[in-house]
Amino acid sequence: MNKIKISIIIFAMFLLKPVFSLEDSIIAIVNDRVILESELKDRLQQIDIGNVSRIQLSKIKNDILEELIEESLMNQASDRLGINVSDIDLQNQIKLIAKREGLTVLQLKEQIEKNGLSYIEYLEILRKNIKRQELLRTQFTNRAYVSEEEINSYIKNNKVSELPTNIDIKEYVIKDKHNKMNLSQASILFDSLRLEGNDESNTKYPDYEIEISVMNDIQITKLPDIYQNNLQVLDVNNCTKTFQTGKGFTMLKVLKSNMFKDEYKVSHILMKTNPMEDVNKVKEKFYKIKKAVLDGNDFSNYAKKYSLDRTSAIKGGSLGWITKELVVDSFRRVMINTPIGEISEPFKTQYGWHVLYLEDKRTKNMYSDIQRNQVISILKERKVLVAKKEWLSKLRDQAYIKVIQ
Repeated sequence: MNKIKISIIIFAMFLLKPVFSLEDSIIAIVNDRVILESELKDRLQQIDIGNVSRIQLSKIKNDILEELIEESLMNQASDRLGINVSDIDLQNQIKLIAKREGLTVLQLKEQIEKNGLSYIEYLEILRKNIKRQELLRTQFTNRAYVSEEEINSYIKNNKVSELPTNIDIKEYVIKDKHNKMNLSQASILFDSLRLEGNDESNTKYPDYEIEISVMNDIQITKLPDIYQNNLQVLDVNNCTKTFQTGKGFTMLKVLKSNMFKDEYKVSHILMKTNPMEDVNKVKEKFYKIKKAVLDGNDFSNYAKKYSLDRTSAIKGGSLGWITKELVVDSFRRVMINTPIGEISEPFKTQYGWHVLYLEDKRTKNMYSDIQRNQVISILKERKVLVAKKEWLSKLRDQAYIKVIQ
């Protein structure tokens, strides 16, 4: 059937503001704006009231009216604060809604109109909804500060939901029969194993036996603490550092997991064209810098001198350890394809022209970061709810609100 999905119907009906007609009536005045009876009825249609009593129905209506008054106050506040939603932002939101429902934008428009809704009105009410969200974000969410003490206290005193942490691991253990090997020698042997394979390593180190085992679909939180600690950061081969256990010198290789992300240690230089310097002049500067660095000069000195990204320039162009999700597409493509220890060719982003230096790459276990971010979200949400309630209470005290029975 060519019907709009139920979530879209509810979303559109919920947002729809009907055109005022002679049969409609005003049920509340909020400063210089009104709330219509038809708005309350539209909200009421989204609730199953078949078996509710008159007292319950009256409470439901009062709750809906309070919700409409709150939205009106927020709409007015967003207007006063100059919060605007551009047509581009609005269209991007429409694309997200359509994608979420498995539709094209045109199909979404057609389905909305087939259900008797004005697409223009739908867009305008959606714009108001986005403005209210932006109001909450700028006034409350962005200002909600969560301290390290609060995070640690929450983790200590509350059960934090476990994340899916199943992992496939290959375990390498050196059996040192004569206890002659130290940690440094074990690391060298494992380096040989990574580069040359097991057979070559056995030939080069005949006195040591390497025992290899695979653990499939095991929860990382069920592993011994020493394994979990060493699985926090992996090298470019997805291997841990060498560490010692009761079994012997050990190295782990992660074969499969959803808890690890690649991180890149990157520095860059940003330049822009101007009337005096076109693209070729900027590229020529970059090539001179690249040649100088290849000749042994320090990349950071050139970043401090030339880069227009002053935040990173004072740190020698360093962006620190970053994931590919933190940078724009054009920067990401160059970053992930630049070999470690090399400087990229000049490339362009929306910010200007860059060269980047990839100092190192690693794979990081994101479990604790994800868990901490969950806790931060919980604590922020609590603070936002309290701040929003207090703010709305003050807003109501300062507003002219008249409910017409």
